[in-house]
Amino acid sequence: QNLVRKVSDHGDPLNLLFPSGAHIWLSQCAGMWERAEKQGCGTTPSDDFLAFLDKEPRALTAFHVIETRQPPRRLALTPTHLLFVADNASAPATQFRPTFASHVQPGHFVLVAVGSGGLQPAEVVGVRGRTDVGAYAPLTRHGTLVVDDVVASCFALVREQQLAQMAFWPLRLYHSLLGGPGVQGDGVHWYSGLLYRLGRMLLPPDSFHPLGVPRAQS
Repeated sequence: QNLVRKVSDHGDPLNLLFPSGAHIWLSQCAGMWERAEKQGCGTTPSDDFLAFLDKEPRALTAFHVIETRQPPRRLALTPTHLLFVADNASAPATQFRPTFASHVQPGHFVLVAVGSGGLQPAEVVGVRGRTDVGAYAPLTRHGTLVVDDVVASCFALVREQQLAQMAFWPLRLYHSLLGGPGVQGDGVHWYSGLLYRLGRMLLPPDSFHPLGVPRAQS
C-alpha cells in the first residue's frame, strides 16, 4: 500500500502551497493532537484527499525552507502557509499552535512523523528562502497532513485553523457525497476564492497574513 504520494501526482488547492515533488502523507486522525499524545497518528493514501485548494504547476514560487534536527527534517512551504509550532519540546501536541511559516524561527519546535506513524517534537535549527517551479495545496478531510515528515495545516492566509476547517465543511461534504475528488484545472479552487472574498469582508485585516492583504490596505 503506497502511503506516500507526490503532490505532482494530483490535480488542484489556497495560498498554502508546497513545492512540486514534496511527499505528502494524508492524516486520517480526526482528533489528531489527542491521539498523537497517546498512540501516534496513522496515515492513509488517497481516501483522505478531497481537492487542491490551489494548483500552480508552472508558477515560479518563493518558499520558506524549515529545517529541524533530532530528527532531521526539511520542509518547504509558502510564507502564508500554517505550520503547528510550540516554544518548547515538552509542550503537548494539543498546544502546538497554528503559525504562519514566515513567523517560524530557529528555537521553535514543530511536530514530525517518526517510526510507524508516531509524532514527536523537533527543534527548528534553520530557516531560509528558496524558489522553485510548481506549487500545490491539498485539502484533506481533517485539515491536516504530513509533508516530507512534518505536520502541517491544509490552510493558509488566515491564522485560525479551526475557523478555516469549519469554513471548508460544505466543500468536504460536497466531495464526500460525490465519492472522491474530480478533475480540476490549474489555479485557485473556486470555493477557496469565494471564502477569501467573504473573509476579507467579515474578518479584521490582522486576521490575514500581510501577503494576503492588498497593498492599498497594508
